[in-house]
This record gives sequence, structure tokens and C-alpha cells, in this order.
Amino acid sequence: MGFFDKIKKGIDNVTKAPAAPQPAPQAPPEDEPEETEEAAEGQFDLAGFDPRNEEAFFEAVLHMESEGEGGGTDQSRAQIMQRYGIRDRSHWQTVKDSVYGALMQVHGSIEVVSQRELNWRMGQVQRGMQAKMANAAAGGGFDPVEGVTLQAWAAFNAAIMGGGNLDDLLRGAGVDRARWDRVSAEWNARMARDTTFAITTVYGNAFQAASQGKYGDYAREANAARAENRELKMPPPISLEQFYDIMYAQAYATKQGKDAAEALKSMGLTIVDWTDLGSYMGYFFHRTAQLKWKEYEAIHKKVLAKYEAMHPGVKPDVDIKF
Repeated sequence: MGFFDKIKKGIDNVTKAPAAPQPAPQAPPEDEPEETEEAAEGQFDLAGFDPRNEEAFFEAVLHMESEGEGGGTDQSRAQIMQRYGIRDRSHWQTVKDSVYGALMQVHGSIEVVSQRELNWRMGQVQRGMQAKMANAAAGGGFDPVEGVTLQAWAAFNAAIMGGGNLDDLLRGAGVDRARWDRVSAEWNARMARDTTFAITTVYGNAFQAASQGKYGDYAREANAARAENRELKMPPPISLEQFYDIMYAQAYATKQGKDAAEALKSMGLTIVDWTDLGSYMGYFFHRTAQLKWKEYEAIHKKVLAKYEAMHPGVKPDVDIKF
């Protein structure tokens, strides 16, 4: 029986039976030799995982395969191994391969499984950021500065970046210049001190909420989708090839001592437009990159080759890898 036949049989057994409680780990007899990677090859073993609960598996992979913020610790890895009956790292590799194989059978391809896992991880990041925002709020990080909220300050800055005159805006709001300078200094200082980036995130969302740029609606949709960890409801306003083209036009201009803003202007865009567009396209890319990485890689190589031919010997500060 081949490996994928074992996968199919294993999935049939799982999906036809009710979900079982997680088994306790079984210690191998003392005289039993430790399983090697060679012996594990071709085996199908889900251990205590259920392919119908892919999020539990994705969480286990995150903890077993990574460290640092949001990743695993020695304690969390030990708990996962006990909870799902993982004997050792070699057994984990066999189980991990088996569960991925089972999920491939459920969803049709490894690309779909990888995208679903990436989407789940993005949701984890958002939940973590929301917790940081709540902590910042509880600590007074979002308290108004001389009556000016972070959202109002962001809206002012969005209006300025959109071409508004600061003095006219301040007069309309009844804020004098000295007060504005103090407010700006304090909000900038708070963002500089905030190593969690909670204040910066709220500021960025508020800035784009007030954006009057041509891609403002796209940025707002991306921010809403990101917060809810959902798919975008608006199709891309430009192709990925056009987006790469704009990105490289700026990168090559900057590398040659030119103003990136002028490069944007030559393409009918402002800095605000590019910021809004980047917010949307960045989220769009992450929600589709695993599904279409071959297509995206080909597009990127095509655009890069075009600019390399236009600017021989110039190396832009852009690092995109697939």
C-alpha cells in the first residue's frame, strides 16, 4: 500500500468515526529501538490529530517549529507532545507529514493547505495586536493630548499629506500652532516608545480612514479585512505586474539619487495613493501568495528583468523572494 493510499485510508477512518479524545502518550518498551527517520518514511500516523480540526494542527506546527513572540517554548512543545501522543522529534516529523498529507486530500493541494495555514497565522497575529491595543489603552497610551485624539491627529496629517494647508486646517479646528506642535511631539514620542507598535497601528488605520486618495477605499477595505482575518470584498484596482512596476520605478529612482515622489508623480500617483495602494496590495498578496506563488514569481521576474535592462549595473534596495 502506497503512502497516499495510507493517507486516504486514514482519512476514511477518521471521517467515518466520531472525534475521539486525545490519547495519552505511550512510552515504548525499554528494549525497543528508537524509530529512525528511515523507518518512519512512508508511514501514515496522525497520532492524536484530527484533520477535521486543522487549526489545532496549525497551532501545534507553530509551536513545534518556531520560537519567539507567538511561537513555541520548551514548555508548550512538551505540552503538545503529551496532548497528541508525540514520542519524539522523529515521530513528530512522521505525524506532521501525515497530517499535511491528510489535509492535502481534504483540500486538493498543498498550496491550498499552505494558504489556509498562512491565513490562520495572520489571524493569530491580529488577535495578538488587538490584545496589545487593549493593553495600550488600559495604560493610557491612547489618552488625548491636550484634547486631540490619536484619530484626530492622524486625520490632520492625512489632510496635510493630501495637499491641505496646515494653517488653514488648524484655524478651522480652532487649534493654534504652538498647541499643534506640542500635540505632534507627544504623539510622535508615544509611538517611538511603543515597542508593541499598537499606537502606530491605530494611527495608520486612522490615517487611511481619513484618506482622500484615489485608493483610500481600498486601504479601508484591506484594514477591515485584516482586522477580521477575512477575504477581500473588493477586487484589486491594478494588476500585480503594475504594482511591481510602480515599486521598482521608485526603487531605481532612489538608487540613482532621484526623488521617489517624482517617480510616483510621473505615474499619476501621490505618496498617499502609494501608501493606500500598498496597504491593499500587501494584504491581497498575503491572502493569495501560497496559492499563486509560481504565477507571482514569474510576474516579478518579468518586471525585474525589464528594469534591469533599463538600468544596467544599478541594484535597487528591493528584496522579494518566493
